Amino acid sequence: MLLALPEVFPWSRHLSAEEVREFVVDLVNATRDAVELDVHSNLHRVIVEWRATARILADPDLTAQLTRALPDEDHGEVPAP
Repeated sequence: MLLALPEVFPWSRHLSAEEVREFVVDLVNATRDAVELDVHSNLHRVIVEWRATARILADPDLTAQLTRALPDEDHGEVPAP
């Protein structure tokens, strides 16, 4: 499966080795849900979310922006909607 992954999901090359393992586990579990439970939305969600992660990692500026440390400011409790 790891050898076929870049062919099926070319964007997976932007994921680290650990992220690829996590993606494969998520993909297998979601595929099982689709087959055994006829729940296909999980499979779509897993692919969309990991593709978005790869898109961020493919852009060094965006990666830096989203992984920088946040200021140590506390703006208080967030009220419930």
